[in-house]
Amino acid sequence: MTFYLLLSVCMTFLSVSSQELEDFCQPSDVLWLWTGALTSRSISFKFGLREGYTCADSDFILYAFPELLEGEKAHSAIATCRGVDGGEEGYGEKRSASSFEIPNVKECNLLNLPHSDRKYRYELTLLRSGETIRSGSFTTPKTEGSSFDYRVAFGSCADELSDPKVFEQIKKEHALLFIHTGDLHYHNLAVNDVAAFRDGYDSILTSPAGKAMLEMDVPFAYMWDDHDFGPDNSDSTAPGRNASVQVYREFVPHYPLVGGRSRTNTIHQAFTIGRVRYILTDLRSARTPNTAPAAPTKTVLGKKQKAWFKSELVRATSDPDIRLIIWVNTMPWLDNERKWGHFVHEQQELVNFIKANGLNKWVPIVIMSGDAHMLAVDDGSHSPGNLITLHAAALGRPGSIKGGPYSHGAFPGPGQYAVMDVTDEGGKNGRVCLYYRGMNIYKGMLVEFNTCHPERTPALTPYYPPPIPVRIMLRMFKKAKRYTGVAAFVIAAVIVFLVYRSKRLRPVDTKKHS
Repeated sequence: MTFYLLLSVCMTFLSVSSQELEDFCQPSDVLWLWTGALTSRSISFKFGLREGYTCADSDFILYAFPELLEGEKAHSAIATCRGVDGGEEGYGEKRSASSFEIPNVKECNLLNLPHSDRKYRYELTLLRSGETIRSGSFTTPKTEGSSFDYRVAFGSCADELSDPKVFEQIKKEHALLFIHTGDLHYHNLAVNDVAAFRDGYDSILTSPAGKAMLEMDVPFAYMWDDHDFGPDNSDSTAPGRNASVQVYREFVPHYPLVGGRSRTNTIHQAFTIGRVRYILTDLRSARTPNTAPAAPTKTVLGKKQKAWFKSELVRATSDPDIRLIIWVNTMPWLDNERKWGHFVHEQQELVNFIKANGLNKWVPIVIMSGDAHMLAVDDGSHSPGNLITLHAAALGRPGSIKGGPYSHGAFPGPGQYAVMDVTDEGGKNGRVCLYYRGMNIYKGMLVEFNTCHPERTPALTPYYPPPIPVRIMLRMFKKAKRYTGVAAFVIAAVIVFLVYRSKRLRPVDTKKHS
């Protein structure tokens, strides 16, 4: 009798212990980990948890172990983890019910790393059991304003169905930083529902393509474009505008948002690596609709962000520790029909400002763009303001060409990204040079450009866009589901006639292609 009583007690204890164990936070509760906001002494981590998780902030701890130099003793940096900040309610903001719900996201910020210019191994750990949930590595740059060489990769435009191989290839480039220039996903959300935007991030980050993207093991700087901000060609009137801002703040390991905590602000940000100032502008959340009449008040940037952008250009140019400015401008700068072509007054305002303040001379301004599903380069010879323009897309979407002309050509297609080697000549007046390579995972390098030595990368196949009517018809043809009979023949005949007529009106150049 005593034996059976003891056995019953033991079984009850084991059952209770097993149930308690299941109630504890488990490694499987963590779905993804995203790194970003890299500086010489800091980096941010955000990670997503499954629905119904039982994890508390105190369940996690993050360690960073630097590679040791000869004679150094083992040491590490430690960060505790906490809930994320979705910003504060703006004046007149209409909130969805889900905006009050706590997101399934935590963040851990390493803010006082012991070394710059050092490789670290990190481990996200369950404090109770000591189990490592995620691990990887990152390298801190030299102190801001210091001269050193490094590599950046960038690209845009992918979705859950994209080929993961493009991210596997980018990982092999061993970049210090990856800059994502928009269209992280294509959910095209036109609803004021925070839950829908959270699902959008979770969907891409847990997909095969998203997992491969995070497994590149490189910190991000990310600025949205239209499809990940809202619907196609979205602007400040998008129904989910503030919901999108809230979820960006929650999910993305971003640099400080200088516009403030209000969700009615834009998400513009800037940072410095070496002697390069990176300026990321938000071209969606303060944008006037494309269809609004042309007027000086029609804006991409919005009044507040535009004033900040201008001051950033002036401040960076006058800073003796900055020798190059990279403007992350997510849509084509060269486009007389769409994109910046919808905002010719504001574009000219910026060009006039650059000229009036003597900018883009001793400290060059280089544009980094996405949106158009192509690799493309313009050396400044066709660009408003003579700004060098570097495009890289599409990571995973079908190819397309937008804008132009492009001095070094335009190459549409999926599986594309860019590698940019940053080389600093050193010294007070030494230049910071960029060597851009536009890569296709199936075809290799398609285009290259050296900002300091353009003679080494001459223009071989310039691209000139067809006339605007032809572009419109080509887009109509592409979007149409099918053409039959006479209608197809008539449209094709009109396109051929317009192309033929445009070629007769333009001098022949055997190097041009379109």
